[in-house]
Amino acid sequence: MLKCVDCGHVFRDSELAYWSEDRGEYWGASCSEMMSGCPKCHGDYEEAKMCESCGGYFFEDELDENYLCENCRTDDDEEQ
Repeated sequence: MLKCVDCGHVFRDSELAYWSEDRGEYWGASCSEMMSGCPKCHGDYEEAKMCESCGGYFFEDELDENYLCENCRTDDDEEQ
């Protein structure tokens, strides 16, 4: 799964949005670059991992070594 860095939308690889952006011209010929991004806002995206407890998707740096998000880590600590 992928998650948008800008809007937080979670989506599959197959849902990526693709578009062409004009980059001016190169030796008199117009040139463009193919871009990809979030299907909702065209923002940047990163791979997302699922929290083992709640099933939500988070960026890897938001999960601990047991793949738990901050909320689930807090809930787990309170139960002990």
